[in-house]
Amino acid sequence: MRAYATILLAGYVLGWLVVGLTLRHGLDPRGAPPGADFIIFYGVSRLTLAGQAIAAYAPHALLMAERTAVPASRGVFLWCYPPTFQLMVWPLGLLRYAPALAAWTAAGLIAYLATIRSLSGDRRAWLLALAFPGLFMNASQGQTGFWITALLGGGLLLLDARPALAGVLIGLLAIKPQFAVLAPLLMILAGRPSAVLTSALTALVLAVGATAAFGVESWPRFLAAAGAAARALEAGALPLYKDPSVFAALRLFGAPTSLALAVHAAQAVLVIVLTAIAWRRPGPAELKAGLGVLATLIVLPYLFDYDLMTLAVPIAVGLKAIHGREGLVGARIGLVAMAVTPILVGPVGRWLHAPIGPAALWFGYFTLWRVLARDAAGPRKAIG
Repeated sequence: MRAYATILLAGYVLGWLVVGLTLRHGLDPRGAPPGADFIIFYGVSRLTLAGQAIAAYAPHALLMAERTAVPASRGVFLWCYPPTFQLMVWPLGLLRYAPALAAWTAAGLIAYLATIRSLSGDRRAWLLALAFPGLFMNASQGQTGFWITALLGGGLLLLDARPALAGVLIGLLAIKPQFAVLAPLLMILAGRPSAVLTSALTALVLAVGATAAFGVESWPRFLAAAGAAARALEAGALPLYKDPSVFAALRLFGAPTSLALAVHAAQAVLVIVLTAIAWRRPGPAELKAGLGVLATLIVLPYLFDYDLMTLAVPIAVGLKAIHGREGLVGARIGLVAMAVTPILVGPVGRWLHAPIGPAALWFGYFTLWRVLARDAAGPRKAIG
């Protein structure tokens, strides 16, 4: 494991060095700025600092801000995030683009590593956490995966030990509220009313703060932008090959939007029921947290490869659960499948027209389900 992790890390470093050396006018060989999507957050920050927070939802104004930061950029990067997230990115524009990207990545990486470190006392966990392919996908796109992993994973992992703090972390998911879709149910199933209360209060404080800072008008602007993004996804205008959901897979196969949504909703109901059953049974809280993260990913129809950074949590809890035990070949294969999924979803979907994301997520889900069932039944029950 140490050898493979070192090889992966070396590959990431080499890849970033090559991109850095081949930058022309601030763009990489694909024509994107370093950090790609980070230019959205930076442009929004510059508009907000200039007293034009509402303009973040105006495509022309945002594009002008992005091109002021990276003049050669010609991509179309739009803002469809809630005002609560705007609070988070607000200070980024105080720095120049490159230092701001470095600070954003470093802060998120620290939050992610702290979450994974809390799961294991083994020093090798650092190396494995850094070598996870999801890290490369998230960091190279300048996205929010580090933060979502820390907030969702950390919140679910702390539900038993520190429920109030867990609620605060889950409440902070108001920056990307879709990732908290199952959290209220899981907190209730865990019997943690203090977590429910603190999560609601935290989300409320963020919403009030965003409204005070950017005005009431920011909310209808956000809803309009989110609706436009949803319609673009349904129409196939967004890169569906990077979306590991059942909905996107069916659309790539040519299924009508209504059928794709219906099938996706049906499998979402199934995973919610299975997760509720698992959380009501006895078993390690860490495995339940990993199962909750996977269930959240399966439920969401709007998901991209960088969001699979959150798979670090179920992989970490799964590794810890099977460490030192024999007869778990199937579980090990499931964990490996989850580990390579973030870096394979896009290329395999684009070039081979094979959407592997849903199968990988469900395979990972049942891997943790079986490990949890084995632990609940007793140490002698084996897994193939």
